[in-house]
Amino acid sequence: MRSLLTAVLFCLVGSLSKAQSPCDQIKYLDKLAMAPSELPIQDFKKFDYNEIPDSVKARIQSEIVKETSAVFFKELRVKSAKYLDSAINEKLFSPVVIYDNDNNPINFVYVIFYEMQFKGNIPFVFKLEIKQNGELLKKGQFEGIVNQKKKIINCEKALSIAATDKEAPITKPGAIYLYYNQTFKTIVWQIMEADNTTGDSQHVTVINVFDGEVLDRNEFLKGMTNFDDNP
Repeated sequence: MRSLLTAVLFCLVGSLSKAQSPCDQIKYLDKLAMAPSELPIQDFKKFDYNEIPDSVKARIQSEIVKETSAVFFKELRVKSAKYLDSAINEKLFSPVVIYDNDNNPINFVYVIFYEMQFKGNIPFVFKLEIKQNGELLKKGQFEGIVNQKKKIINCEKALSIAATDKEAPITKPGAIYLYYNQTFKTIVWQIMEADNTTGDSQHVTVINVFDGEVLDRNEFLKGMTNFDDNP
């Protein structure tokens, strides 16, 4: 009976340890606030993707296939969707002016978050900004993310790289982010130091997901989440 109880306790401790792993709480682009140079997507209104007219969804599919491939589109999953119209924009603290690829101002835009899988079943989320008719708002939105067959380093390896970094090691990781970084033009792991009770900043390490290179070491004021442009 005692050995059975010990086994049960061991399983419980193991389960709790696994649940508390930082790699179980990876945050993706749909959970981040945008950098000042980006559209304030966090303020857009969330809605059901199925509310988009079928003709517009067909145009979106055509646009994605044209920029990538039918195989790429087939493996995508819609994670969430938002939109901005003139009524919502007027209520923003700082209303935005949106231009399309031809530099024409527009007053309605969809933002759709897609989930894809990299080799090794590693999920990744990216966004597309789309005009009301289903046309891409800007060209080049697939930069750095099309080849999902590429192998990327996993979360555990990224944590190891951050922990053994000679210049600014992070041995107690907090939040972990996986997203396309506009500055370095590549997908990155961004590892934040666990929150501490002293000081008003946290260390952050930015790592290239393809080769493990440490691209940046920096500090953030606590509470900052604008990681998409300036790590």
